Amino acid sequence: MKIAAIQFTPSVEPSENFQAMRARAAEAAADGARVIVFPEQAMVLLQSVTVDGLTGIAAKWWDAFAALTAELAVEHSAVVVSAGFEPSPDGLPFNTVLAVGPDGSELARYRKLHLYEAFAQSEFAHTQPGDELPPVFNVEADGESLSLGLANCYDLRFPELFRSLVDRGADTLVVVAAWASGPGKEDHWSILTRARALESVSWLVASAAVGGGPRDAATTGLSRIVDPLGAVVAGLGPRGEGIAIADVDPAAVARARGVLPALENRRIGLTYELG
Repeated sequence: MKIAAIQFTPSVEPSENFQAMRARAAEAAADGARVIVFPEQAMVLLQSVTVDGLTGIAAKWWDAFAALTAELAVEHSAVVVSAGFEPSPDGLPFNTVLAVGPDGSELARYRKLHLYEAFAQSEFAHTQPGDELPPVFNVEADGESLSLGLANCYDLRFPELFRSLVDRGADTLVVVAAWASGPGKEDHWSILTRARALESVSWLVASAAVGGGPRDAATTGLSRIVDPLGAVVAGLGPRGEGIAIADVDPAAVARARGVLPALENRRIGLTYELG
């Protein structure tokens, strides 16, 4: 099953991002993608947006963004995963990932659990965390079936979240991100994306926003698709837009877990609940 990870530079104008998403989805579909993944902040770039501004943007644009996600899924007969800011009756919006099927129906919704609180930056200033574990959902296309689990950016630093996805049946981990640039951070991203795939013996598809700041370097790209043994089979660089696309073979998971039965070899039982 071909999956595409879109890498583009969101702007602070949602209407511009909608145009970019339409163009990229068409390009990915033309290359045969049956799952199309957009990065975190695809709806609107946080750069220079105030707290009040983001709350207002979420209220004004979220419904249109969700509708666009469904429109693209139907138009291209694909599952589309996108990320934006969902209004909340409690005030600050959620950082939300949507997955919509080819018939336009919502397959999954994940409100980011781990808000970024590191390197002198804080997402808590403008968004609120979700209160449910990320979902796992099935995708069928071209006679193949995958079980996708969702994650969002900073979640990469919390391996227990990915363990929970795998223990609920995920064989493909889908990560959206707007990974902040900075000393060592590209290495962190590279290491963590491969580690989450390898320790989970699962595919990992990571779509990352790129640029959007001084010298076009506020967020690092490096969108990639990693196989169940940790090899990057498709990837983009830290600058510039593009699409990483690969044939994500469900049989590769079974083969990898056969030669590397690390999940079966675990001796520590885990249960998952939110702290």
